[in-house]
Amino acid sequence: MSSVPQHKLPALHNAMWPGLVGKGPGGEPPIDLDTMLDVTAAAAVDGVRFDGVDLFLFAPHIEIDSSDDDLKQLAHRIASRNLTVGSVVAPVWPPTGGGSAMGTDDERTRFLTQVRKACGIARKLRELGIRRYGIVRIDSASSPAEWAKDPAGNTKRIAGTFREACSIAEDYGERLAAEGEICWGACIAGNAWPSCSNS
Repeated sequence: MSSVPQHKLPALHNAMWPGLVGKGPGGEPPIDLDTMLDVTAAAAVDGVRFDGVDLFLFAPHIEIDSSDDDLKQLAHRIASRNLTVGSVVAPVWPPTGGGSAMGTDDERTRFLTQVRKACGIARKLRELGIRRYGIVRIDSASSPAEWAKDPAGNTKRIAGTFREACSIAEDYGERLAAEGEICWGACIAGNAWPSCSNS
């Protein structure tokens, strides 16, 4: 897609998840993806504009089970605004189809399934030429309170799940970034995370 700008550092991206996170029943309605893309493309401060967007792979923005045709249409929508795609967020949390990285075997399987699907989408967007850089973002999908019940054991289990996730990402030619935000369990144990780079 020739309309997509070449990668330059640092690239300035706008995150699309504020259009979904905290929205919905009992609150503000979600902001649709096209509106988010339009305001991103139109934004400028002293001539500086966004180079691209970072995506949350969750409906109503992007179905985690999107078809190749769906992703081609998505790539066209983004490229037509002269934007590119960088990082994508895997929907690993229980309400989005995932499960806790320190949970039961079933919960961990759901977590890893969402990572696999997200890496598949990330690779497809790369193949379509709309995404030349970026990572697949994950976190523990676990609360600090639950993690604190067994810090050593839960950190070990999360790290094990993340190692499996890294192997999945490597199979797709992708890299993972584990978010250490305070609202996710084990964020203080950052030295437990395995390296997720396939370089």
